[in-house]
Amino acid sequence: VVEALTTRGGDLGLRRVPETRRPLRAWDAADQLLIDLIDGTHDEAIKLPAGARVLIVGDRFGALTCGLRAVVAAVCVESAAAREALAKNLQTNDLDTIDVHSILELGQLADVGQMFDVVVLKVPKSNSALQDALHHIRPVLAPEAIVVSAGMDKHLAKSVTDTLEEVIGPTKRCRATKRARHLVSEFDAALDAGLNPWPLSWRAHGATLVNHGGGFSPTKLDIGTGFLLNNVADFCELVEPGGDTLRMVDLGCGNGVIGLRVAQDAIGRGQPVSVTAIDDSALAIAATTASWVQTGLDDSASIVTAHEHRMTSVIDPESVDLVVVNPPFHEDHTISDDTAWSMFVAARGVLVPGGALVVVGNRHLAYHAKLAKIFGGTEVLASNKKFVAHLARRS
Repeated sequence: VVEALTTRGGDLGLRRVPETRRPLRAWDAADQLLIDLIDGTHDEAIKLPAGARVLIVGDRFGALTCGLRAVVAAVCVESAAAREALAKNLQTNDLDTIDVHSILELGQLADVGQMFDVVVLKVPKSNSALQDALHHIRPVLAPEAIVVSAGMDKHLAKSVTDTLEEVIGPTKRCRATKRARHLVSEFDAALDAGLNPWPLSWRAHGATLVNHGGGFSPTKLDIGTGFLLNNVADFCELVEPGGDTLRMVDLGCGNGVIGLRVAQDAIGRGQPVSVTAIDDSALAIAATTASWVQTGLDDSASIVTAHEHRMTSVIDPESVDLVVVNPPFHEDHTISDDTAWSMFVAARGVLVPGGALVVVGNRHLAYHAKLAKIFGGTEVLASNKKFVAHLARRS
């Protein structure tokens, strides 16, 4: 859906990527608040110093970048879909392109002396993601820098203020505007912020797993994934490879544990395996790569990673034997099955005839009904009161 976002420079037409079946805006009141604060239309406007370099972090669909394009020097975005939305919305509104980075790449900017006077931060959903991001932001802050962060007020717990003060410096929590609220943090160069605790690593299912703070279930194995791995004895039993090598996709790979488990099963059978790990998050791709390196498998198992939100962008039709996925059922704070539906449709397209899609999800999501519409039927591999693992086979 396109709905105009009003800014000092004029109205902006913005779209989400991917587009949703329900009409959802590509911006919220927190985006509007941050734009108004920086462009001077809010009564608590931030006065930018002359020639200030502005960094935007966490722009979901490009609203912040488009609204503040005149002053923005760089953007940090982890989502492949958000990067595409940003590029499309800049083009739609006749705005110049901009450098886009992962938060993990900020250290490279610091190494070449690219510092920022103002950081405009959309507060992420989890405090672990915020903590990790701030530790990466701190090294690129100029001596008198400020961090202006915002989110919907109901999501801004006291821990947000505490984390900003622990990593950046003194933080003022400002009044709410249209159910959104902003905070202003002054950079304290003398503050001992300690070492970034992220990424974390731990052992599970015979693998060493790595997670960044902004990753899914960063401190422990997701219980849905754990249920799947505990209840499927050998993934290789589910498919007959179309060639000498088992071709598998770890879709929404997270920290890479599912692909690692399938590879371990294949190695145990003496079966060469090729895994393509795909995720919308740059943090997930970095975590998966690190998990595979730290776990260490023999040469019969290989992995290729892809930072993409569309599997069909990197996988040819009818070229894969097995796809395994634990789909997200929320996008940030919005509950939605749009992502799961698109994953299932895409999986059918890339599977060879006889190839299998394995899905785990909460029982109440009723994935069996969606899978039946796409594949014609499903088989239950395992279930309990909370989770169901489904097998859908392409005919």
